[in-house]
Amino acid sequence: MTEEKPAIRAFVPEDWDALCRLYERAAKGEMVLSRTDPKTFQSMAEEEDRQTFQSLNTVVVACAAGRVVGFVAWRDRGEWLDSGYLSWLYVDPAYQRRGIGDRLMAEAMAALGCQAWTLTKPGNAPAIKLYQKHGMQIVRSQPSDTGGDAPIELRLALPTSRKFDPDMPNFGT
Repeated sequence: MTEEKPAIRAFVPEDWDALCRLYERAAKGEMVLSRTDPKTFQSMAEEEDRQTFQSLNTVVVACAAGRVVGFVAWRDRGEWLDSGYLSWLYVDPAYQRRGIGDRLMAEAMAALGCQAWTLTKPGNAPAIKLYQKHGMQIVRSQPSDTGGDAPIELRLALPTSRKFDPDMPNFGT
């Protein structure tokens, strides 16, 4: 018996709780890979509340067996228009290494175009490999813009992106 290929569809507001649960599972795995102190974990709702998330991002989800198993979001509204910022990409650990992240990334890249860029943590080799597969290159390693004890982060960007210039700030122009 072959496994059903997850369906890709637009986010609907009823997906929010599923995204939060998925993020918690996947982000904790990301913290292990990047050797980030687990005490610094913040839930998705703490990172970005539901209203802000929905007002800033276009979101696509992957669904299998009747549940959300992955999602990607990019900022393309208001001041973020044409920014190219890939803001979220997570796949449920139970569904990783099945091409879901690749499919979600392809959706995002088609929308982001030549300005695509993102941030990730060093040590998150699966994410870095995925971004590089889609043409992004590591531009620089830097302290997180969130300040405090936040870990160093990597910025990856397409060579055609404004953010490919290592002197450009992450946010703003």
